[in-house]
Amino acid sequence: GNTYLMAQKNDEAIATLSKVLEMKPEHEEARDRLRAASARKQLWPKLEQFAKAVADEPGNAEAHAELGVTYNSLGMFAEAEAEGLKAIEIEPKNGLFHNRLAITYQDWGKLDKAIAYYQKAIDLKPNHVFYWSMGFAYEKKGDLDGAARAYEESVKLKPTFTHALYNLAMVYSKKDRATEAGELLRKVVALEPRNVFAQYALGVFYVRAADKTGATQQYYILQTLDKRLAADFFPQIPK
Repeated sequence: GNTYLMAQKNDEAIATLSKVLEMKPEHEEARDRLRAASARKQLWPKLEQFAKAVADEPGNAEAHAELGVTYNSLGMFAEAEAEGLKAIEIEPKNGLFHNRLAITYQDWGKLDKAIAYYQKAIDLKPNHVFYWSMGFAYEKKGDLDGAARAYEESVKLKPTFTHALYNLAMVYSKKDRATEAGELLRKVVALEPRNVFAQYALGVFYVRAADKTGATQQYYILQTLDKRLAADFFPQIPK
């Protein structure tokens, strides 16, 4: 899938990465790559249009930002960076432009720069999505404490934001804060009963807690949502 993506064979990348997620739904990298392949398929034909908009209105910050997003989706990170910086130069107090540039740096693997620009976006206008994105950058960097702090801030701003609740639960689990992780996962499934990833993760939580009743209940829930995942989960239930 990655090879197809690098070769700009987007249809093949989408098909292959979709198969990966069928086999392993929790595969974060495959999910990110699939989003990238889908975006590239849609945006490649529009590149000329966005470039023309910048040429026609060089002082239009939004035009530069849109071109930067397009370049980023196509994996042209240096070009995306240049357009993102230009948008910020024109409108330095627009937090959305800082956030977009942070996404470029994160996709590029420049995580320290990504975190710095997420923070700039937050300083301009605190936003639960900005904190969540910054938490993901910290997590990719391997800084679980930083990730936890960012996800916690996201949840403070929007307690029902299930993406942050789920990611925070996963971080707490890695930090051996199992009880808190379980509480968060129960919140996620209460808000989104059909969230198969959270239901599966909650099942794993019960398995690790040696709670056969809870694990069995999760198995039956998974049966109604995704029979393949339920079959994968069943052998983990305590005997």
